[in-house]
Amino acid sequence: MKQYVKTDWKDRLVQFPNRYKDQNNNVITLTQDPGEVAQDGTMVEAKVMNNIEEGIEHLFENRSFGYTKTLLVANWTKNASTGYYEYDIIDENITAQTIVDGMLDIENQAKLNISYTESYLGGFKVITTELPNEEISITFKYSLLNSDDKNLVARGTINVSSKDTDNLNKVYGIRRSLTTSSSSWERIKDAVGLVAHAQVGTTPVRNDFDEIYPWSDIISYNYDTTARQVTAYYGDPTFKFDGSNGDVLTKIPEFYWRRYRDSNYEYILISKKKLAGFVKSEEFSVGRYTMSGSSSRVYSRSGYAPLTNVNITNFRNYARALGSGFGQMDWHYFILQMLYLVEYADYNSQSKLGKGYTNGSHTAPVNSGGCDRLGMKSGSVDGTDNTSMIYRGIEDIFGNVWQFIDGINIRNSQTYICYDANKYAVDTFSGSYKALGYTNAPTEGYASKLGYDSANPMVAITTEATGSTSTNMCDYFYRSADGDRIALVGGGYGHGLSAGLWLWSVTVASSSLNSYCGARLLKTS
Repeated sequence: MKQYVKTDWKDRLVQFPNRYKDQNNNVITLTQDPGEVAQDGTMVEAKVMNNIEEGIEHLFENRSFGYTKTLLVANWTKNASTGYYEYDIIDENITAQTIVDGMLDIENQAKLNISYTESYLGGFKVITTELPNEEISITFKYSLLNSDDKNLVARGTINVSSKDTDNLNKVYGIRRSLTTSSSSWERIKDAVGLVAHAQVGTTPVRNDFDEIYPWSDIISYNYDTTARQVTAYYGDPTFKFDGSNGDVLTKIPEFYWRRYRDSNYEYILISKKKLAGFVKSEEFSVGRYTMSGSSSRVYSRSGYAPLTNVNITNFRNYARALGSGFGQMDWHYFILQMLYLVEYADYNSQSKLGKGYTNGSHTAPVNSGGCDRLGMKSGSVDGTDNTSMIYRGIEDIFGNVWQFIDGINIRNSQTYICYDANKYAVDTFSGSYKALGYTNAPTEGYASKLGYDSANPMVAITTEATGSTSTNMCDYFYRSADGDRIALVGGGYGHGLSAGLWLWSVTVASSSLNSYCGARLLKTS
């Protein structure tokens, strides 16, 4: 169904509007003399007609089709059977079954030999026999009928390119045997053959994920908490690490994930588009650095000592004082774990990213900013345990200071989780706080198994602790006698090889505060 093309009406302007010629070519001037006017009519003039045109166009664009929006599309894939290239046009809101003949209008069609086939619930497929060498932008305008082939229920416009640049159709995954003691995972699907290395200093290394979404779009930026706006992104001339142009946060873009188990393996999959069984991770940001400052104002900025000797409740309050959407790190930590795992395919985060500031001789945390020279690259300053490490714009994600995880409470080895930041409260085990489907390991030690709850698939807490620094999760699990506890992750400045992304401590009460515990900002809106 073609778009309505409105007419731009213009008034006719002449020198003698009432002058005519009779049949003998004599010039005469006529004067209106209608007699009594019972009702003034509406003049047929440009402003009236253009108002009608606007109304028709508006109605055409906004008929009761259900919705009008720009849809996401997958990249071209080659059909092995036909040799043709195919695009799946997909949107979860499409409920129509049939594309109506003649209702697919393709602009710039001469550049591609396109047909459409296989319309289905949630989308349809377009096909071309070959892709051109040049990059082409093509617009599809379409209408769909519902299952009775009578009522228009959806329409939309899709802009697509013949070049595969967005990884839209790809799924990057890993799997790990449920019986292995190895820390490594096997790459599967579109992750097969990919390589990920972390830098030591500024020496470049190969990391294929630098060009793959969502990792490619993770970026640090400056944020003005007063004006509530981004002031610069990493790479911009005005970007500053030191906080002088706003707090330094790192954006994690939206993507879709799936984590599940079968009888033999655990799987983690990441995709740019929504697929069956996948869960959306909304865009969020975390502090590039752990919080610094004081009770008056907390910051994420380079060059400052971490704020410590604050309990989890006060850290939450300090973070929220920055404005709507701010808090401290919570269940989003599990999202970061999954991003790391699919990228590096190994639980041993210290061996992949660097040991972090964890040497047992340290007596205090180091100031933030040690990894500024790495920019958005992952790695460490020198590969030793005397300097900080960074994972994609998140410095000291382990090591230097422990970090509180909000929204998780533990009672007698049973972990409870809350996903609603407005309901976060310590020592709470009902209401919005739900028990996981397993209990924590009964003894402390190096993590050898993590729990899995199909109702909370991203949450993985240690259930068995008989591992080592080089097997299974490679990180330690601290627990204490039964009671009400809170959770910390990562380890501090003296935790050596026990530190890492899977180092958990569920040993302290909610009132606990000390010189080796800090927190990290989280921004969700």
